Amino acid sequence: MVNSIVSISDVKFSYPAGIAALKDVSFEVAQGERVALLGPNGSGKSTLILLIAGLLMPNSGEIRVFGEKTTSKNFQMVRSRIGVVFQDPDDQLFTPSVIEDIEYGPKNLSLPDEYIKAQSGYVLEKLGIPHLKHRPPHRLSFGEKKKVSLATALVLKPELLILDEPTANLDLVSRRGLIDTLNELSKAGTTVIISTHDVEAIPELVDRIVVISHGLKLGEGKTCEVLLNKNMLEQSGLEQPAIVNLFTEFKNQGLINKIPLNIEEGKEVLLKILKNHPQ
Repeated sequence: MVNSIVSISDVKFSYPAGIAALKDVSFEVAQGERVALLGPNGSGKSTLILLIAGLLMPNSGEIRVFGEKTTSKNFQMVRSRIGVVFQDPDDQLFTPSVIEDIEYGPKNLSLPDEYIKAQSGYVLEKLGIPHLKHRPPHRLSFGEKKKVSLATALVLKPELLILDEPTANLDLVSRRGLIDTLNELSKAGTTVIISTHDVEAIPELVDRIVVISHGLKLGEGKTCEVLLNKNMLEQSGLEQPAIVNLFTEFKNQGLINKIPLNIEEGKEVLLKILKNHPQ
């Protein structure tokens, strides 16, 4: 793949108890792409996230990020180009205040104080959480913690942003804000990899999907191709998005030719149906 940011070749990984989490997984992610690792809980996608970030090492196979092997001694040099947001924000937040958590990474890299303050203020405003600046993280709601976790990653302006189940347990407002923020980052050139089983959010978040099930890659393709592949999704223990199920019925009845994947597209198609078939 041209301008590959992440290259995964025949990767196997087993935990010490002998549980095989990944079996010969291979795929690539190009610069600027938005890719989802889609699979049910326990499929191995969170393990894959940790491997890409260099927090776990493969038993066999190879992972390269920005051209550097994750097993290389030099991989530490590219870590500052990668932002990781864990599924559980309590795994990421550990200082007495929100601002200290956000500034921890830049200070650890010995960046200038003036830059750190400016960039921290920017991400706080961007995520709509400047009022949380001096709050202790353990006193925040789960959705607020998620936003702070994202801020700790964004403050370093990562070229590659990796998120594990970013929409899990978010209320509708926080979910909408997160989707909008990730899409803005993508438009600005950030490469985004998302591990998720949330098929409802995927159409707005990614351009391509890699389906993972029981440690195996079942397939990959454009978002529309994968979400319309009912057999593949069912094989991996997932269902199609509700909007796909609904408009598949319309297509089966000959009312439409193309199935919409998000609400805005669905509204347009529904209005056309009503216009062409008035009661």
